Amino acid sequence: MLHPPESWKADYERDGYLVVEELVDAEALGRLRDAVERITRDSDALPPNLRQWVQLERDYFEDQPEYNRDMDAARIGNAVRNIMEIPLFDPVFAELIRHDPLLDVLEVLFDSCDFHFHNYKCIIKAPRVSSSFRWHRDLPYLQHSSPNLITAMLCLDGMTEENGATVVLPSSHRIAHEDVKDSDVEMFDEDLPPGFERKMVCCPPGSAVLFHVNIIHGGPANRSDIPRRNLIGIWAGPGAYPVTSARYAYHGLYPRSRDPDRQAQVQQTFARLAVPAATA
Repeated sequence: MLHPPESWKADYERDGYLVVEELVDAEALGRLRDAVERITRDSDALPPNLRQWVQLERDYFEDQPEYNRDMDAARIGNAVRNIMEIPLFDPVFAELIRHDPLLDVLEVLFDSCDFHFHNYKCIIKAPRVSSSFRWHRDLPYLQHSSPNLITAMLCLDGMTEENGATVVLPSSHRIAHEDVKDSDVEMFDEDLPPGFERKMVCCPPGSAVLFHVNIIHGGPANRSDIPRRNLIGIWAGPGAYPVTSARYAYHGLYPRSRDPDRQAQVQQTFARLAVPAATA
């Protein structure tokens, strides 16, 4: 890891985000990319229980054309934008819930081993056709009892200016929690608080970018020939619990907890994943 562990927490608390390179090795990256490719190659052929979790760029174009003014439906084609509940598609994604290099970083940032998994999804900025920029915060749509949550983005591809690397407003997570509005799931330039610089987060494949859920950020369109695929995990620390009825695949696992019952839950969950579906 190129970012020294002794600076993780201080840098995260100062800036509201942290980049840790080499968090996923080349072999694991290959498996994850192959699994994403199997989903996106022909998403319409997926069984209905999985197809329901795949959003296409053309669907987003129809719903919110203001983010795709330079596009048309024919040009967008069948490009995939978002895969929700991705642990259901392949055990390789579920296994990320206990990926020790990521858990090491989370344990430092939360200053606790009692953090739990919320969900994983895959965001895809397909070459040349992905939707345009939108500022937002992650917290408003997560609906938890406190903002002690972290968005962990695992980069399957390098993030570059050309392929739409995420842009952040460093330190904007320090704005008082009571001043974060539900409407901050969609922000425009005129909504941004004054006095914050804009920084593009560029990093190589295999990096993790960890965000405080209150930091203001967004992703430009990808007009390059290179995809930008990120696996997005949400993790909740002590004192952060869901306040709505929404639940996700493997929601509530505590992979680092020292509680014997929590440990048994994790062990049984992943023992079941090792059993072929036909005989489980």
